[in-house]
Amino acid sequence: MASRDGDRQVLAAMASHGADLSKPAHTIHYLYFQSLDGAQAAAQELTTAGFENLRVHRAPSTSIWQKLFGPKEFSCIAETRAIPQESAVFATTDRMNTIATKYGGTYDGWEASIET
Repeated sequence: MASRDGDRQVLAAMASHGADLSKPAHTIHYLYFQSLDGAQAAAQELTTAGFENLRVHRAPSTSIWQKLFGPKEFSCIAETRAIPQESAVFATTDRMNTIATKYGGTYDGWEASIET
């Protein structure tokens, strides 16, 4: 079973900032891939699953060395509106991890708006 600490930390931060966790929040998910094909395949699967505003880009390099010679990385960013209840968040994180792994990538987590 995956660690739930990151999800719990985001939910706690949302609650501490006054979020009503029973209301749908604008949620953004971040996935990263070693190939453009992997990022595009993940975006297609997420679009089919109902996620919106899918964007696939070459991820920014952290250094000039990486930009010139390092491995290229591609981001896939997906948005939705979802109620940030713990069980739903865990299920979505599991799904994102599965999709990322399926296409040779990693899931870097999520963020959400504060709805009061």
